[in-house]
Amino acid sequence: MKKLASVVLVFLVVLASGCVGTTGEKVQGGETKSPTTASMQEHTSGTPVSISLSDRLHVEIDPRVELVAIIYRLSDSSWYREHVDPAVLGVTPGSYRYIRDVDEYFGPYRNLTAVKMVPQMIEEGIDYDAIPEFAIHLSPTDFSKAMPWDDMLRLRPFLDAKKLDEFAEAVAEFAEETDFWRFYREHEEFYNRTLETFVGENPGLVELVEFEEDFFGKNASSWHVVPMPIFCCHGFGYHIESGSNMSVYAFLGFGKVAGGIPHVYATVGDSTFLAHEFAHSFVNPAVDQHYELFEPYETLFDPVAEKLSAMAYPNFKVMLYETLVRAFEAYYLNATGRPEGAMATLKGNGKVFYFVDDVYRAYADDYARHRDMYRTFDDFMPELAKVIARVYNETNGGKNVVIPLTVDDFLNAAKEGGVIVAYDDGSSAGNLARFVYDSFRRRGVDAGLKAVSSLTPEDMRKNLALVLLSNSTLLPELQRNAPVIVNGTTVYSRESGETYSGSLRVVEVIENPWNPSALAFIVIGTDERALNNIHAYRHVTYSIRDSFDNLLESG
Repeated sequence: MKKLASVVLVFLVVLASGCVGTTGEKVQGGETKSPTTASMQEHTSGTPVSISLSDRLHVEIDPRVELVAIIYRLSDSSWYREHVDPAVLGVTPGSYRYIRDVDEYFGPYRNLTAVKMVPQMIEEGIDYDAIPEFAIHLSPTDFSKAMPWDDMLRLRPFLDAKKLDEFAEAVAEFAEETDFWRFYREHEEFYNRTLETFVGENPGLVELVEFEEDFFGKNASSWHVVPMPIFCCHGFGYHIESGSNMSVYAFLGFGKVAGGIPHVYATVGDSTFLAHEFAHSFVNPAVDQHYELFEPYETLFDPVAEKLSAMAYPNFKVMLYETLVRAFEAYYLNATGRPEGAMATLKGNGKVFYFVDDVYRAYADDYARHRDMYRTFDDFMPELAKVIARVYNETNGGKNVVIPLTVDDFLNAAKEGGVIVAYDDGSSAGNLARFVYDSFRRRGVDAGLKAVSSLTPEDMRKNLALVLLSNSTLLPELQRNAPVIVNGTTVYSRESGETYSGSLRVVEVIENPWNPSALAFIVIGTDERALNNIHAYRHVTYSIRDSFDNLLESG
């Protein structure tokens, strides 16, 4: 599972979008062809709106996934609101017609059993990736249970099969009562536009399939990319095996809405969103099969247990899934001519998945160079276990690992304990502080807004988001242990030893010097012009940018 970087500043990453055509080359075991869309005339109940990029690769709006997502939206559960609701991106029914249509069409059915069951199902463990996993076990025609839950129960032995049966029955009843297929058919044009936009904006989809099969040494019988028009910000990977056949799924939440269409950043630019989700279908089974080799090193989870648990990664095995997949992302970027993206991926992930670089080096220096020895990824698992053993020994079982604070840590602290947003005198500082304050409020964070001159001693002990100029009276205390020092128009990085000057903006996350149990998120401008914008990537501890928003340094 991966949380998608999106376009809301302060909290989320801004990504670029692009437009490319499709390719006409062959892939292993499947021939590429011009994209074909299931037309409205051809579509019948049980057939998803889809675009086929090869005889094995399909981009589709899966009606089963869409139905269950709608039910979760109607539940208005806190989990939905906090994690996948388009409102997280500032997208509302007023600005996104599709969710307005969902709310208006299905709103009268909020009291049906399936909707009422959602909070209980979330408590049972049907959240995040388990939602689409549950959905694809349903019939694509009448949404009744179509497959046993055995694979889900192996992954989540705490699930209650009888409860899953009950929920499946309630979902099928909901579909019938609401005439879900009528709604789906009425929105085929929207679904087609969504898929066409996805294919147009995300290059190299067929080539990515070929790359993954070559890297992992295993072919899949079918690949399914499923954009989710109701869920934002997260992606999930899954696979289903039947004998020698394997179907690989990637369920992708969107990053923004433009022109009434959700946009998903799957491969555009240096995005590895889709590569990540596809890779889980190969990495997770390999870790499961060989976990006894890694089990002795489980204390490596301890230094990041709190952070990873907050990201829905609850144990060392899941940490391994994510580390191995994220190292693959970096390898993929480097192998496809994007070394800077690869290094940025390693740097961004290294603060939590702190041995991702070790795994990446094993991929590049051993696995890739000795494929005659390692025909499949499974064959390489004993060597990866040796890599993890070395990390274990070098870090004293994780006891010597120090994890730096990041923007994500501050966001979590603010969510739990609230935040005071304060600003120095000046229109730019005030405007930027208002933007930060509004962003917190949209996320349901208990936030206050005031001038620095109005802060009380009690305020100073809380989580602080400070927008300051370089002459602020707070800086001497704030910068005592900060990674970056601002003095007038000069900025010095304690991390790199570099000095910068001019119109500059610094972002830092540190412990609150007036209360070490709280955190401080600091934005400092050497002048007002530098405070005209903000980028605060979730994985960053600090960054230095000029007033034109060029990144000079980050860590």
